[in-house]
Amino acid sequence: MHLIVKAYSLKTNFHIITLSFFSLIMCNLCAAQVPDNEKKVIIASKILAENISITTYDSAPEIEIKPFVYITDGQKMIENGTLDIIKELTIKGQIPKANYVFVSTIDAKTSQDKRNTYFFCNEKYMQFFEKELAPTIESQLSRKLKPKERSLIGISFGGLNAVYFSGKTELFQNYALLSPITYPCKEALSSIAFSENENLNIFISTGKNDAENYVGPLTQLYKSKGYTVENLETEGAHDFNNWNGQMEQMLNKLLK
Repeated sequence: MHLIVKAYSLKTNFHIITLSFFSLIMCNLCAAQVPDNEKKVIIASKILAENISITTYDSAPEIEIKPFVYITDGQKMIENGTLDIIKELTIKGQIPKANYVFVSTIDAKTSQDKRNTYFFCNEKYMQFFEKELAPTIESQLSRKLKPKERSLIGISFGGLNAVYFSGKTELFQNYALLSPITYPCKEALSSIAFSENENLNIFISTGKNDAENYVGPLTQLYKSKGYTVENLETEGAHDFNNWNGQMEQMLNKLLK
């Protein structure tokens, strides 16, 4: 079962019809299936004219203010074990406590994957994060989060999306680009070059025969802006085993 959240742009008197994350009231069946600190929500986005499936995981419900980590390709990441790895690392005390927001690219009604539409320098997708997603998910907090308390993780073309966001929005200060493939949108790199964002914290990784051709120019560009950059080169491939194996190092970089 999914609960529906209708989100309206700030320009049209932003309303949240049904709140999620901290205040969802789940049916007994749902509660039996999903832990209390894990919620599933569908946001009916006015900006995208799409239904966006969200899974949230609060690793420490007893702590109100914690960093938020937004993860694109959310449904695929969960299906390939990322959430389970995050839970295990948290239980073992190997990563800081945080809220995780897995943002699916799979349309909740049609099951169509919209990742290429969303990730190729899509300003509306960025506006969805700024005006609908983050305000909805964070609405129950006692104060507004600062950019340094938010991170964005993207894999492959999701890394391209994170590159674009890093130059265009002030919503996030921390970014993880895992095997970023940037060729579909040159605007992403130019957005960094002309960005006024300051003090960004960037993690960039690649495996072998992976994204090596894109990581070098990205690293140089970010460093030219004075940003903090950490690079990781693994023996892995362009796959979830490689990306999941980086979770501990990457999350400690983003959340420190």
